[in-house]
Amino acid sequence: MFWADKIAKEIVSSGKHKPYWVDDMFTPSGYAHIGSLRGPLVHDVVYRALHDEKKHVTSTFVFNDFDPIDGLPPELVEKSAPYLGFPLRTAPSPEPGYSSFADYFTKDFQKVLGSLGFGATFLSSWDMYHEGKFNEVIRIALDHAEVIQDIYQRVSGSKKREKGWLPLQVICEKCGKLGTTRVHDWDGKTVAYTCESSMVTWAAGCAHSARVSPFDGNGKLPWKVDWPAHWKVMGVTIEGAGKDHSSAGGSRDIARALCDEIFDYPDPYNMPYEFFLIGGKKMSSSKGLGLKARDLTNLLPPSVGRFLFTRTDFRQAIEFDPVGTMAIPDLFDEYDRCWQAYIDGSDENLSRAFELSQIGKALEKKSTFLPRFRDIANLAQLPNVELWTKFRDMKGAELTNLENEIIKERLTYAFVWLSKYAPDDYRYQISVKSVKEINLTDSQWDFLNDLASIWQQAEDPEKLQSEIFQLVKNKNINLKDAFKALYGTILDKPHGPRAGWLLKKFPKEVVIERLTLNKNG
Repeated sequence: MFWADKIAKEIVSSGKHKPYWVDDMFTPSGYAHIGSLRGPLVHDVVYRALHDEKKHVTSTFVFNDFDPIDGLPPELVEKSAPYLGFPLRTAPSPEPGYSSFADYFTKDFQKVLGSLGFGATFLSSWDMYHEGKFNEVIRIALDHAEVIQDIYQRVSGSKKREKGWLPLQVICEKCGKLGTTRVHDWDGKTVAYTCESSMVTWAAGCAHSARVSPFDGNGKLPWKVDWPAHWKVMGVTIEGAGKDHSSAGGSRDIARALCDEIFDYPDPYNMPYEFFLIGGKKMSSSKGLGLKARDLTNLLPPSVGRFLFTRTDFRQAIEFDPVGTMAIPDLFDEYDRCWQAYIDGSDENLSRAFELSQIGKALEKKSTFLPRFRDIANLAQLPNVELWTKFRDMKGAELTNLENEIIKERLTYAFVWLSKYAPDDYRYQISVKSVKEINLTDSQWDFLNDLASIWQQAEDPEKLQSEIFQLVKNKNINLKDAFKALYGTILDKPHGPRAGWLLKKFPKEVVIERLTLNKNG
């Protein structure tokens, strides 16, 4: 059974997580990296699986835009460093046309998620706090500050905080910062706070002190309290997080204890998912590591991009490094394998992976010719090759509208792959190396010299291909040596695409010059 269907059946059979409300969160503190997509897509696939179980399911995605800016990726330091400590929602956007820092990065991520068929309703933490929805849980947390400290200490082993600590930060009325305020008194109606100059290393407060109501968006709970508070406020019953949050004594254990002992709310179903890795490293927005999520929409078609996250069980890490590797063609091959299983019913898990990766309505389960991505990438680099004719001949019948669209789409992404990500072996450009530096035998040079003469007379690449093989036979030269000489002279590579098409790709005078230089130079 497919991993998402297992989760859905476990949730339903437990009878503990009703009504079914799937939720996930993201802090829009910069461009989301590609690894940030794993959480929302794991949740979205489970949401679809529950829906397929004929259950009524709610799915939401919260943008934590009330959080303070506490770090910046390198490209944002110059514009946004003055706003460290400000709520994401009140700091100005780094680009014109957006209402705030949070608005810019929220919309950027929403666009990516939408393109991948993400079906959740987007919510704002800032809005929920300012609408008063958190007033009750703020009061509960302030009234039980000592118990919360005890939970922190018992569950995570952390040291007890200073006497009078309260689980809240407020927006300083003088400087507008949130990340620099320390709340130190609660009288049941208001809290006292000080905007401290050295409370954190990444921002300096203004030293203002005052009393203010903690309600209606004036204050925000700290992350470890805020997380379970969201569950209670919204009614969330299903929410996972990266496995680091579910380590022993981690934020998930604290959230579970807070649900039980503070908020009187059942712990939601947990899905501790593995990391998304590039080159064995976890992605990080603040450190500028890895591809941005927005890059995925230029790198892969939406359904294949979604498939990258759907295919792998949530408990397994996804290793995907597209730069200079065959990761993208390999991903297309796996996608096609699952598509074929969807058509012929040969493997339920593969079929389900394909089905849950689709963006729109389900495709018909009928025979479909699936041209390999790597074949399209190879042929796209060669002149005088009409792809649709070539693949029609390979299929042995006229292409359907869907098949024509597949070729068109894959051709678009093949050019992106070739221009930015493909290994050098897959980029067929004329060699810049002097042929004088190429070490060939007399028989190899004789073969190339004769090939130059044949090439000048040949118009059709297919005919030229046949004549090359005939020349090899006539010259009584080893086939491997002949083609090694050809590809080494033209491409400076040991191999390449079909020679008849390759030779027609480059200008006539250039090819002749490289094939006719004799062994003595």
